[in-house]
Amino acid sequence: MSGPFHLTPLAETRPGMVLSDVVRDGKGNVLLAQGIVLTESMLASLARHGIDMLPILQATPEPLPIDPEAIQARLDHIFRKHDRDDLGDWATGILRRYVEDYRLQREVNP
Repeated sequence: MSGPFHLTPLAETRPGMVLSDVVRDGKGNVLLAQGIVLTESMLASLARHGIDMLPILQATPEPLPIDPEAIQARLDHIFRKHDRDDLGDWATGILRRYVEDYRLQREVNP
């Protein structure tokens, strides 16, 4: 199955929900394809075929807001044994900068 999904009872499924996988009958025949947006008539047809659970694609949650101070505090803890200004430890400095850019979602130009 692709993406996060939730097996939902047919009774709780509503039109407009999206299938995360194909739906097959007891003989293995495909009833509905992956990615189909369900309609009322499709749900009625599935009930007639004896389908009681559907793999429904879950909506992606909103990303959490970035807290730069919390990220810096966490990086200070992770790299606590390395001095930020120590030019002799350049590899750790580069690693910290990469991790910091990633966590703060900064654009990095090659």
